Amino acid sequence: MNDNALIENAILAFLHHYPDHHWKDQYDELLNRVRALQNEQPITTETRKRGRPAKRQRKKETSSVETGTETNETIKT
Repeated sequence: MNDNALIENAILAFLHHYPDHHWKDQYDELLNRVRALQNEQPITTETRKRGRPAKRQRKKETSSVETGTETNETIKT
């Protein structure tokens, strides 16, 4: 829920509870402005692109390390 929806709800509550208030016309105008803001499309901004694409550092090939040949022995008691 955005701020405009909360403001619109507050204005509608005021107009509902105080229909004969001397500020009614100003609240009607404000309600129209808030509703117009909700219908506006946001201005799309151009996405800035970075300089060059990132590349991973090339490393020498890793030597293949053989795993140990030890075996697990269970201890019997």
